[in-house]
Amino acid sequence: MGQRSSRVRSFADSEQVHDPNPSSSSSSTAEEQHPHRPVDVAEGEGAVIPNARPKKKKKKAGDFFKWLSFGGKKKSTKNKSSDQGEMKDQDIETETPRSTDDQKSLQSISRSVEVTDLEEPPVGVIRVLPAAEPLEFEELQTQVHDAPAGETSPLTKPLDSNEVNMRPEDNICCRYAIGRKLGQGGFGAVYEGTRLADGHQVAVKFVKKTKHTECISIADHPEPLPKEVALTILANKGPVNDIIKLLDWQDQQDFYVMVLERLSHSMDVSRLVEGNGGSIEESFARLIMWGATLAAEACCRRGVYHGDIKLENLLIDLKNLEVRLIDFGCGDLLTESAYTRFCGTIMYCPPEYRMKGEFHGKPATVWTLGILLFRMLCGYFPDTFDLYRINMNTWYKPGLTEGCCHLICSLLQQKPERRPDLERIVHHEWF
Repeated sequence: MGQRSSRVRSFADSEQVHDPNPSSSSSSTAEEQHPHRPVDVAEGEGAVIPNARPKKKKKKAGDFFKWLSFGGKKKSTKNKSSDQGEMKDQDIETETPRSTDDQKSLQSISRSVEVTDLEEPPVGVIRVLPAAEPLEFEELQTQVHDAPAGETSPLTKPLDSNEVNMRPEDNICCRYAIGRKLGQGGFGAVYEGTRLADGHQVAVKFVKKTKHTECISIADHPEPLPKEVALTILANKGPVNDIIKLLDWQDQQDFYVMVLERLSHSMDVSRLVEGNGGSIEESFARLIMWGATLAAEACCRRGVYHGDIKLENLLIDLKNLEVRLIDFGCGDLLTESAYTRFCGTIMYCPPEYRMKGEFHGKPATVWTLGILLFRMLCGYFPDTFDLYRINMNTWYKPGLTEGCCHLICSLLQQKPERRPDLERIVHHEWF
């Protein structure tokens, strides 16, 4: 497993990660300031922020809320499809007990949603939020919609299933029957597959390599691996049920191939939420948040910064209510020093990056979990006034429990040092 045919030096646009800055760190002694009532700003779309540099001029708290907002209108974000493909579950080590009410309610939701293969939801026009200084656009990643049914994109023309099955015998694809395409993104395509040795259902992901594709070295592997492959391997070190498993992989000249587990009755959380009218009940949000938090904590404990935890990158198995975190394409090795480059979805970008041009992996992950929870429960991303009240610990939403509102206020604090550690979140009373 893991044959290699080439080695590349740099890193793909779709997988850009930040270069750590060893001299930067977050201050834990900064004095708190009460912000002024913020002013709403225009709604933005998802994007990749390639770079930013800190500005010496001190920002006022009111300025933070002015352009931290995700939009003044409380509006549900519509997602259509995803590029990861539905995955099949295997090697389940533990199972969290679920209540009968949760089982019945989730089944009623799933009946209103077509359970089909997972596809990547298209992202709208790229719009970059203000940073400490004007951003430098260095080969900004192009967001790509799914190819229409029956149409083959330029990316996947050399990866057509008929051509894949005709490759030499030493090719990894000869060990799998490659089926139809499940989804496609800017630099990768996912196909359904069947392992010929035992008929096991898998998902086969092809990622096209570019001059920016980066390889890194990890323990127990003599040669550098593509970063996405290496991070997925590291995240799966030890027992874990909340992160997608990498079953096989191979590095080829123009692309690398990843064989991933495939859940039999899965869909991405974005589709589940949108199929239920844009938001879900607190009991289901608790279930999904629990899986996402365990996955995020496991990643950080194993030295991995995922970088793009969001609704579209979480799969839920509707049969046994298990959650999986997928897609480490925007990830990096977790460092103690600050990152000065953000690669991910702009709606989940931590505020310290917008204000100072840098962020740390663990507090940024906590912020991302807060945005995830808010979006599932409210049906929209937090706007200016929501963030103002959250920072003042006065935010609440009718129908939510006090513990849930308290958790959201804790996760979405403006200052990273005021956010709880991931270990504390796992043991929060709300769960």
